[in-house]
Order: sequence, then C-alpha cells, then structure tokens
Amino acid sequence: MRALDLAAASLAKADPDLPRSSWIAFYGPAELFALTAIVRDGLGDAADAEAASFQALAVLPETFRRNRALTTARLSLAQLHQGDVELATVTTAKVFDEMRGAPLPGRMRLLLGEFHRDLITLAPGSAIAMDWADRYRTEWSRP
Repeated sequence: MRALDLAAASLAKADPDLPRSSWIAFYGPAELFALTAIVRDGLGDAADAEAASFQALAVLPETFRRNRALTTARLSLAQLHQGDVELATVTTAKVFDEMRGAPLPGRMRLLLGEFHRDLITLAPGSAIAMDWADRYRTEWSRP
C-alpha cells in the first residue's frame, strides 16, 4: 500500500500536458486504480478493491476494450469476495459483452477461471453458480 501511495503522489505531481516517454505513457489514473484494485483484493479488502475498480472504469477510455474487460473481471471478483454472488455474475457477463467479437486473452481467461473457482467455492451447487457455468463455459475456456 505504501508503494501505491508513493505512485499516487508521483502521478499527482506529473504534468499531464508534458510529453512522456513511451515506456511510461500508458500509466495514468486508470492504471493506478486498476493496480490498487488488484492489491486491495489480494489483501482481503474486497470493498476497497471494488471501489478502485469502479474508479478505474470511470476514467478508462471506451476504446480500451481489453483493459475495461480486465478491470470488469477484477470488479466481479471483488464483488464475489464480498459475498454478492448474483451481482458478481451479472458483472462478469459484461466482460464477455466488452470482448464480443475478439478472442479472450490468456490473462483474461485465467481471471475468469479464478472467478469460476471462487464462485463454486462460495456458492457450491447454487442455481446462480450452475447457470453461470453453463452459460459461459464455452466462452471463458476458449483459447
């Protein structure tokens, strides 16, 4: 968390109107919020992870489909980790909507697999979990 705070402070000092090197040009508020969501969820702070995911989605351009889909997958995991199974499955459906017509990258398939495992762990045998698995099995496992 200390490193994220330092990154936020550095980002706040940066002049957005100055040209930046290509190796760091992608990094902005959306990336920082997305990284914060990952760290927060990993630390067991799913509520703050959810908030950070919403912040990232609010500033991510619509044209960044893959980033939006990855952030949405992280959002669904945070919702699931808070026990909101139904909302999490609805949110995960948005990943497939965002990526419609494009192959799911490996990292996204891994996230969706993690979602599936956590869903089965938190709601084994539930109608919601079985419906999600039936509906999206072919989508998330496709190479």
